[in-house]
Amino acid sequence: MRLGPIYLFFALLLALSVWFLLDQESPETLILGDWEEIAWKYEKLDHGDVMDFDIDRLQKQEIIKNIIIHEAETWRFNPDGTLSFLEENEIKENLKWNIKGRGHILELHHKNNIVEDYQVVQVTKDELVVQFNSDLQVRGIVKMTFKRIPKKQYAQKI
Repeated sequence: MRLGPIYLFFALLLALSVWFLLDQESPETLILGDWEEIAWKYEKLDHGDVMDFDIDRLQKQEIIKNIIIHEAETWRFNPDGTLSFLEENEIKENLKWNIKGRGHILELHHKNNIVEDYQVVQVTKDELVVQFNSDLQVRGIVKMTFKRIPKKQYAQKI
């Protein structure tokens, strides 16, 4: 029995796996840029079936009462590791950010040594989804969805 084809198959599989892993953009580079907050959803976990519903403005205020949630409409992730919260193109707050684990924990460091943790559910070129745990009435997870704000492209002067 010849082992050559089997070795060749596994070598090819290994090469394709390495190429696939190296070809993907890291979460640290995908997250760079401006993101607009578009939705909050609450998922209750204490029920047999997970319930999913949108969060209105009053519920959002109740959730953020005891935790730090940024009410800025735009989050700007800068390459130097700073995060700016913008409202109507004015910076409301600056802090440090980094991605931990295997790209699934977003950590925000405030100047007063408070650290916030978000679970990164999805980060693509156009969408960012993060979650955090909430103790609002019934244990659950709040899911925040952002869409990328495209950079303005200016025509090149000829």
